[in-house]
Amino acid sequence: MRPDRLLVPQQPNRSFDLRHERLPFFTNPWHFHPEIELNYVVSSTGMRFIGHSIERFSDGEIVLLGSNLPHYWKNDAVYTEQEQDRAEAIVVRFAPHFTGETFWELPETKAIQRLFGRAGGGLKLLEPLRSDIARQLTALLKKEGLHQLTALLHLLDQVAHSEAVVTISPGYVPSHQLTRQSERLSRVVGHLMQQVAAPVSLPEIAELASMNPAAFCRYFKSQMGQTLTQFVTDLRIRYACDLLSRTDESISLVSEQAGFENVSYFVQAFRKRQGVTPARFRHQLRRA
Repeated sequence: MRPDRLLVPQQPNRSFDLRHERLPFFTNPWHFHPEIELNYVVSSTGMRFIGHSIERFSDGEIVLLGSNLPHYWKNDAVYTEQEQDRAEAIVVRFAPHFTGETFWELPETKAIQRLFGRAGGGLKLLEPLRSDIARQLTALLKKEGLHQLTALLHLLDQVAHSEAVVTISPGYVPSHQLTRQSERLSRVVGHLMQQVAAPVSLPEIAELASMNPAAFCRYFKSQMGQTLTQFVTDLRIRYACDLLSRTDESISLVSEQAGFENVSYFVQAFRKRQGVTPARFRHQLRRA
């Protein structure tokens, strides 16, 4: 696994990082960085992991990620089975004070500063805001210099004054979980997220963190607020929720695909977390 803290390149000709990515699939692992990120998935589908949230993503989604918020986009398997550049995104990354600290003390920029704080758990843009910001991000690629900077500030101000946003991972506090020995934590959580349905071996997971199993269990709970077993079970149930919502696979097959060896345990654990059985969960979705 690569280090968890992504180093965002410093651009010599602008105060922020702007890139238009066209790839067979998104390649960054579970990671974080101090820069704030505005991410527009132009095309592709899959699962995205932001903080404690696991949800589907698809064409057109735009999210704003706060400083040091862990995230990971995992494309559907079809994207790794071909070599065409089918995953496309426009990504803007910038330091919290990329225009200078005193700039954010101005009355006109206070709303954007508050927006950055709200983005600590990630924000997903809803319509009609999403479509408007998508057009502006596409146009941003063609601008240069001061026109590009002012265009970015304008769209951030628009997002800051809109109610068409929803928090992705409410209550998530990245600074607490990522300030201490974050690299070893990233290796572990990144592995678990990328191999969500694979069998989990405590000795092997502890080895990823370069710790003995007993010490690792104490460390993991102190950092994540839950045991390794609880974390893996929660991760798999959230993944199962996605499978139940977008496929017609049987409950037993969903259980297997989500990494549960025992269907009875899957149903029990699912009911404990979601308040309903998997079958009832799917039924409620279909009626909504």
